[in-house]
Amino acid sequence: MELLKTKNVLFVEDNDDFAQNFMTLLALFVQTIYHCKDLQSARETFASQRVDLIICDIKLNNENGLNFIEEVRKIETTIPIIVLSGNKNEEFLFRAIPLNLTAYLLKPITYKDFVASLEKCAGAFFKNETIVLKNGDVFDRQNQTLHPKGGALIELSKKETLFLSLLIENAHQIVTKDMLLASVWDYEEVSEGAIANFIMRLRKKIGKQFIHTVAESGYRLGI
Repeated sequence: MELLKTKNVLFVEDNDDFAQNFMTLLALFVQTIYHCKDLQSARETFASQRVDLIICDIKLNNENGLNFIEEVRKIETTIPIIVLSGNKNEEFLFRAIPLNLTAYLLKPITYKDFVASLEKCAGAFFKNETIVLKNGDVFDRQNQTLHPKGGALIELSKKETLFLSLLIENAHQIVTKDMLLASVWDYEEVSEGAIANFIMRLRKKIGKQFIHTVAESGYRLGI
């Protein structure tokens, strides 16, 4: 569960009272909670922020949360997703089966079920701590190392590990400066020059091919 304290959660729920109570408890376990009340804001948040875990209600006014989850699964096949529902609707259950959900929780949610679902998410994260990249290199987040295929092991700093994780987890999109500041520097004020120097040193360390600069936008995973 300790691993969850480094993770960001996208929480999609339109009931204010339930959301506040749920987030008060959830905040004890995770790093950041992005709360959205509708699917449009959820889509925008998912596209612009580093999201490690999704917790989504099914019924959102006139919207269906499963529509959003189906969109996410076309992009991210392994991100843990917990679905919340107010009733056992068989249609929803059948639709949810192929979406590889971590948990399907019925309201009212007990503390036991809540914790059990988070433990499943933590287990999924732990399995994904070692990642084999497309070029055959092995990135180990837990031990903060990169093992190039056919090369010597490279030790990484905490910030370098966080940055590579950010690139890998958001391989489908541009990693912006705001995302960098939030995930790597924890919103600390950092100059453009300091970021540029950080990127330059990391490129020298692991190879230029890893980090692709997108002019005036940010960075992408280059492999």
